[in-house]
Amino acid sequence: MNKPASQNDTDSSNGFLLISKYRNAIMGIAALWILAFHAWIPVTPVPTAEHFNLLGFLERYLKIIGYCGVDIFLLLSGIGLTYAIKKGSVIRFYYRRLRRILLPFLVVSVFLWQVFRWSTSEFIKHISGYDFFFEKADGIMWFVFAIVTLYLFFPLYYKIFGKAKNKILFTGIVIAIWLIISLIVQNIMRIDLYGFTNRIPVFLIGILFGHITQNHKNIVFKAWTYVLLVVILTAGLILTYFTTLQNVYLILPVGNCFLPNLLIAVSLPFLIAKILDLAERHLSLFGKILVMVISFFGTFTLESYCIQEWFIKIIPDLMNDGISIHLINLGMFFVINATAWVASVLFKYFWELVELPFNKKKNNNLEHKDS
Repeated sequence: MNKPASQNDTDSSNGFLLISKYRNAIMGIAALWILAFHAWIPVTPVPTAEHFNLLGFLERYLKIIGYCGVDIFLLLSGIGLTYAIKKGSVIRFYYRRLRRILLPFLVVSVFLWQVFRWSTSEFIKHISGYDFFFEKADGIMWFVFAIVTLYLFFPLYYKIFGKAKNKILFTGIVIAIWLIISLIVQNIMRIDLYGFTNRIPVFLIGILFGHITQNHKNIVFKAWTYVLLVVILTAGLILTYFTTLQNVYLILPVGNCFLPNLLIAVSLPFLIAKILDLAERHLSLFGKILVMVISFFGTFTLESYCIQEWFIKIIPDLMNDGISIHLINLGMFFVINATAWVASVLFKYFWELVELPFNKKKNNNLEHKDS
């Protein structure tokens, strides 16, 4: 008689549950990938037609497509929001999202205000999002305004999504409508905005994945499932090569931020989660330490992103001063991550102090009700 599958066995066979289990680790890898995109200086010889250097090509290619980390963030955000929306009222949902974003964004904005010597009007245009929506959507800390916009519309979308009988079909129809509108307005809308709007589908797919994770826990990923995911990832990487390095136009303006990134974002997290699961189960202590270390970088991703915008501005000066590339890379890695971690801890304690009176009042009311 076969033994019933344990909960751990079930979790290991369900790729969606694995993504949920290793969410912080996947976020950590995405954050480090974005950091490499912003701050890493290649150290291997430049490949040429006469002397092709595979390691040099891979290093530069993986750096230049580091923006794919953003799409992984959006996928995971879509998944996470399907849990967050069920933890209280819509007002509380918005408050918790704002609390997460506000301090990192404002603190770094104030520093940048001083570093770049913005005028007061320029500073206001930046923090209000005016420059993102009306001037340049790919400017400093653009991701903050992009994710806030998605947060604002999420509760309404999720309410409609929840009423759909076939969630996969509904998501497909919404993405099709998005694509039609995007094609219609491509001669009207600013091209730089496509860097944001082209990533809406991966966010919507994240919402679908969140629903599947919570409501279809018996899904089993077979070996062929992972083979298919590798094929999808490979297709995404190939398309990214052509759209990013060869400037091939693909369907929409800024086409690399649509189909290539989407293919990478919907496949790579499953593969990462499975690799980490295998590492934990078969590499014993080393696997657990590996997951713990990578997950650490996933706990302060927003702080890391915002702080990068400040530190990377000094890289050209450091290079002009003759400082070793290796030293700059190591310095940027440690300084940015250490600063981001300290900032995340300080922000956490700040909000705990702010909310302390309200929590005390809530606890007192509960005690009074119990008595």
